[in-house]
Amino acid sequence: MHIHKCVTRLILFAMLVVAASPAMAQLGPRNFSPLELERLGLEKLWIGQLPIDPHRSEIEKFRQVVSLKNPLVVFEVEQDGRTATFASNELSILGQPLGEEGAKAKADQYVARLDDSKGKPVVNRLEIPEVTFLAQSDAGMLMSINGRTGRTEWSKVYGRRGYPQPTPDANDEFVFTINDFALNCLHRNNGELVWSRKLEGVPIAGPVVGEEFTYVPMLDGTVVAYNFEGGPRLTPRYKSLGRIHKPMVASKTSVAWATDRDYFYVGYADRPLIRYRIESSGEILAPPSYEDPLRLFFTTKTGYVYCLYAPDGSVQWRFSCGQPIDTSAVAIGDAVFVALQRGGLYKLGIDDGGVKWFVPRIEQFLAANDQYAYALDQTKNLVVLDINSGAQVGTLDLSGYDFFYTNGQTDRIIIGSKKGRLVVLRSAAHPYPMVHVNVKAPKDEEAPAEGDKKEEDAGGDKPAVDPFAAPGGGVADPFAAPGGGAPAADPFGGSGGGNANPFGPPSSGGSGSNDPFGSGSSDPFGGGNSGGGSNDPFGSGGSSDPFGSSGSGAGMDDPFGN
Repeated sequence: MHIHKCVTRLILFAMLVVAASPAMAQLGPRNFSPLELERLGLEKLWIGQLPIDPHRSEIEKFRQVVSLKNPLVVFEVEQDGRTATFASNELSILGQPLGEEGAKAKADQYVARLDDSKGKPVVNRLEIPEVTFLAQSDAGMLMSINGRTGRTEWSKVYGRRGYPQPTPDANDEFVFTINDFALNCLHRNNGELVWSRKLEGVPIAGPVVGEEFTYVPMLDGTVVAYNFEGGPRLTPRYKSLGRIHKPMVASKTSVAWATDRDYFYVGYADRPLIRYRIESSGEILAPPSYEDPLRLFFTTKTGYVYCLYAPDGSVQWRFSCGQPIDTSAVAIGDAVFVALQRGGLYKLGIDDGGVKWFVPRIEQFLAANDQYAYALDQTKNLVVLDINSGAQVGTLDLSGYDFFYTNGQTDRIIIGSKKGRLVVLRSAAHPYPMVHVNVKAPKDEEAPAEGDKKEEDAGGDKPAVDPFAAPGGGVADPFAAPGGGAPAADPFGGSGGGNANPFGPPSSGGSGSNDPFGSGSSDPFGGGNSGGGSNDPFGSGGSSDPFGSSGSGAGMDDPFGN
């Protein structure tokens, strides 16, 4: 009898273990084998655990920042179909990074050893932008992660659990985050606090960094801009009708946001003025997006995708997907990717909104390169699609993962778990990231607008044929003399009223006989030396001038007087 009970208990225990094994398998994200990744043309760039307690907190916000402040310099040598690369972050025999000069020296040595009979080698210099991940936990910890290696650069606690913590943003120098209803400016390299300012309202989304300002959208429909170069100086606000519920975007020339009144607003990036307002066909459920600097996109609950010409707000095209859209349109190259709320992914032409292809049962767009588009289907599988036809190439099981990032900036696939595990996958054909956005180096100057371009001289310092350029690069005054007086070649008089002026007097007094507007009778508006004639309606002293005044000041009837 005792033996029978023991056997029964063993059988029950075995049944429980078998029943619980699927659930135990789902306790954490699965690992990917090299073979299953190779089958899809993928490689694991890195995998890591963020510095949070997985039992007490979760990753709440995430943003990718691409910058050319500290680029990775790569020298790529091509010959006879073979490629060799030499990067500035490679280590020397002493264990120190080579740097750009060291990488260039190794590339030159490699070229010197090549056989010229197989063709002349070609050396290309590449600048790979710096990629940083900003992750924020629900416990108030902000982390900066190196996107190339997965290394945590720094982590700081700035907020408190339970307080609103919108998504942070950054530029080349600073990181901006909102905690406890205060805007904090941090050093990007170490996370140290630069300044903090209490917000005068309720922020509805995280800060967005532009060229000169960081913008904070408020619940009441206002957008506040803060200058980050000279400190937290508050500038006048942008005003809009309705409440803001979604994050905004900022390009080099514009800032854009939507309100709950179905209005889409676009303002100037450098001054608090509204450029234009567009009434959409329905509620805007997702943040707007842009292809800098000419195109803006937004989607609606009624299933429309809008493409606007950013400078004037004209609708370039509008496409109806027939289903609600709750995600942002992602512009990459010559295409726009749109995922539908009920499942499905469209690829539209960026110029006319024409349908390139449609794939059903897709939940989220993840990334794309020149060969493939990567998406998440409704069963939480990674789907690899041919970029040209939309044909399915293969799938990858993502069991245990619950964090998926829509990457419209590079071709990297970023997935993970909210408990802090992060995995970055890449195409085996692209060891270095393909960047889909325009990234400006910190010292680059703005390119002149089309139509304002001038020919440059051989030195490239200034226009060679600029008739208004001053010798020292000063103001473009064609009549200014080096010493401040009028030049001798001034056709309207020299410093002493020379004969070069056909209408001027030969000396400081009198009137020239050839001046039709002199004080003589031939001047219909002329007057005496001190006052205007009675026939001059705009004379300085005539009663016929409705805006004139008898003195040096403006008259009382002058609507433009000071």
